[in-house]
This record gives sequence, structure tokens and C-alpha cells, in this order.
Amino acid sequence: MKVIVTKLLGSAEVEFLRKGVVVHRERFTGKVTSECRRTIAFNESFDDHRCRFVTAVPADQAFQYEVAP
Repeated sequence: MKVIVTKLLGSAEVEFLRKGVVVHRERFTGKVTSECRRTIAFNESFDDHRCRFVTAVPADQAFQYEVAP
């Protein structure tokens, strides 16, 4: 599975959930202004994912990500 990140300045996490419980977290830190792909070794099932901001930098609100197989 891949997480594709764009527009990050600071730190954010993508959390993977199963029935509302976090089963995996992937943290992204630094400055990303173009597409960055990260392959993650996470093979468990999940039914949702969400972003959690770790820093309070206003530019983090532009954070975008996509989960791809």
C-alpha cells in the first residue's frame, strides 16, 4: 500500500482505523511541495483513514494525502 502526500509543512499523521480504533499510524514530517509517495508495510484490514495534525502550523491545513493500493 502507498500513501501519497502533497503540500505538507510541519508534521502530520495518517491514521488507519478499524471500527473506529487506530490500528496503524504513518507520520510525515518536513516540507513537501510536490507529490511524495511512501510505500508502507501494513497488511491489516482497515475500514477508514484520517489525518491528524501533530503541529499547529497554519500551512498544515493545506495537507493532502491519498491512500493507494
